[in-house]
Amino acid sequence: MEELKNLNSLKDIINVRFDLFKDKVAFIEKDADHKEFEHIKYSQIKEKINGLGTYMLKELNLKGEKVAVIGENSYRWYVTYMAVACGVGIIVPLDKGLPEHEILNLLQRSGAKAIVYSSRKKDEINSLKKDLSKDMIYIEMNKKESDEESIAFDRIIEKGIKMVDSGDRTYIDAQIDREAFSILLFTSGTSASAKGVMLSHKNLCSNIYSCSCVVPTFGDYTCLSLLPIHHTYEFTLDYLFMTAVGATIGVCQGLKYITKDLKEIKPDFILAVPAIIERFNQVIEKGIKETGKESTIKTIKTIANGFSRLGLDFRRKIFAKIQENFGGNLKYLFCGAAPLDPELITKMEGYGFKFLQGYGLTETSPLVTGTSLKCDASGTVGKAVEGVEVRIDLSKNEDENSNIGEIIVKGDNVMLGYYEDEEATKKVMKKSWFYTGDLGYFDLRGNLVITGRTKNVIVTANGKNIYPEELENLLNKMPLIAESMVYGKRVSKTSKDVIVAARVTLDNAVLEGEFGENIPSDDKLYNMIFEDIKKINRMMVSYKAIKELEIKKDDFEKTTTMKIKRYAELENSNYDNMITTESVNKIKASQKKEKRKVVNVEAKKKK
Repeated sequence: MEELKNLNSLKDIINVRFDLFKDKVAFIEKDADHKEFEHIKYSQIKEKINGLGTYMLKELNLKGEKVAVIGENSYRWYVTYMAVACGVGIIVPLDKGLPEHEILNLLQRSGAKAIVYSSRKKDEINSLKKDLSKDMIYIEMNKKESDEESIAFDRIIEKGIKMVDSGDRTYIDAQIDREAFSILLFTSGTSASAKGVMLSHKNLCSNIYSCSCVVPTFGDYTCLSLLPIHHTYEFTLDYLFMTAVGATIGVCQGLKYITKDLKEIKPDFILAVPAIIERFNQVIEKGIKETGKESTIKTIKTIANGFSRLGLDFRRKIFAKIQENFGGNLKYLFCGAAPLDPELITKMEGYGFKFLQGYGLTETSPLVTGTSLKCDASGTVGKAVEGVEVRIDLSKNEDENSNIGEIIVKGDNVMLGYYEDEEATKKVMKKSWFYTGDLGYFDLRGNLVITGRTKNVIVTANGKNIYPEELENLLNKMPLIAESMVYGKRVSKTSKDVIVAARVTLDNAVLEGEFGENIPSDDKLYNMIFEDIKKINRMMVSYKAIKELEIKKDDFEKTTTMKIKRYAELENSNYDNMITTESVNKIKASQKKEKRKVVNVEAKKKK
């Protein structure tokens, strides 16, 4: 879509693109006041954005100020973001899943003068008021009427619309500096505390155009919005891109409503993370198992896959009943945020779904690379998108035979820097190249393959590099393991040498299915899993072998995009809540002691 190449700012989406699609449905959404899904047109969204922006400028005096927004995915969230960024000040999206103290921390760090929040966050925001500035402005999204506690979102939009209708063009005519700091996004912090990423209209507009080059036909589609809206992956690729091309966004009511919403909204496209794709596959496999026709379906699938390779793809028709469980129209699944098992892609594509994969970061607005619908790039994250340059920096690679290095990126999508952190900015920005901290290489077709994070790499005493993600991918395929985290553990406090340790969580559904109520004891579980780990170790060179196992009895701490917070896991290790080598050895020692007692008692009886 060449016309998107000329987007000067996000305001062009409102003033140019929205006018082209004014009678189309922009959002399909259900809230507390509606039993049925409400269909909101582009013309209505434009009116609301202009109304909110006008009121914020003229009545709330927020010109040039930072305004935070927090809450569930909704058109109101989108309206807030666009209104603030397109003529009021700097928008600060916050993660609704954060604990209260962290919300307070980010509000204080950002210097926000106002916060727009959903009614579900009301109690949390009210509890923070005592610690926030007395002149902070509180705007509640789903509130009926304004009072001393907070301002009602819909009411001020109504007032703003009346101001516009009376001829006030202060907001509408506001000029946008496309290169200025306009968006403050806090990273999810999987390996360190959250950094504030400063983005501009130029950054986001370049990414919107890049998306249009990957999927040029998506303007006629409906997508289902599942992932947290504050995250740049969801907001840029779903909300900004889809509204720029005139598509429809169906807002999922929550993860527990996915199946129901898929059938009602009938999307063509979903932006997902691996955990969601895995859940979809589980639903399919469970349904197939219930039919008792597993072998027949497997044979049909094999034949259909063969025909598809010859250019005759009947899989959507053959597996129409499976497709109906996902609304019947779902054609494309775009997966990012974490690696997706190629075997899972093959399974899902066998039922008629097509996969797109991408790679990006908050600092790159986010998209850097993406796969194409035209060529197979399975096992990779594709090639650099339009307007972005990607290289592999091998300068720190001590292994001359390895082509793995740090991924570096250049383009209009790269951030302005980290908020109030010049030192951190200098570490990652060098001569206009952004050093991602991710490791990878290019395959023979020029596709990027991600191998891990520089901070996660385990370096042995003799300088060998071990990439945890490689081992985690193998561990996660083991039946009893739900998730895993591989890390380097020091042999002792005085030694520099490390061993490879694996921390895992168990798949309770598999455990119950296999053992019922007779779940094995801790030591037996440990031994069962370690026997499987030994099989993995045999496939590896000796220095990569997993030497220690830790089985967590609770879930890993994660970001809202379902990535494990490694730094938090390692800092807050609760070994009392784990089955470890040490705890199993204690069990064995105790068992031996008991056996000796029995033997001694028996010996005394014989005497």
